[in-house]
Amino acid sequence: MKIMDEEGFISNVFGIYLSENNTLFWELSRGYRGLTAIDPKKDKVGIIDYNINFRAVYHRADIHGIFHWALIEENLLYDIIESEPGAFDRFLEIVKSEGLIDPELDEKIYNEYFPLY
Repeated sequence: MKIMDEEGFISNVFGIYLSENNTLFWELSRGYRGLTAIDPKKDKVGIIDYNINFRAVYHRADIHGIFHWALIEENLLYDIIESEPGAFDRFLEIVKSEGLIDPELDEKIYNEYFPLY
């Protein structure tokens, strides 16, 4: 699944948080080494690819939703939220190996989209 913001930046969605009142997309965001929760109603994003092209897992703990399998099965979701060292890099390694993002991101692009803290 992919979304595009007002500036034309396209990002991959790796989780969909579901609550009684809201739906949030968890995306790989430009300028942040982690996942960002995006409210499609408030953040002015449009869905440009409705397909979930990875193995998804329904998670029913305090964060209800559908997520990329590695976020749940490798316990990366909370580690990424808490900025645990290595968690985001492990997730990037997995999604690159699955062909979900470009495995050949050069250092310049990597730092632009995923800069170090």
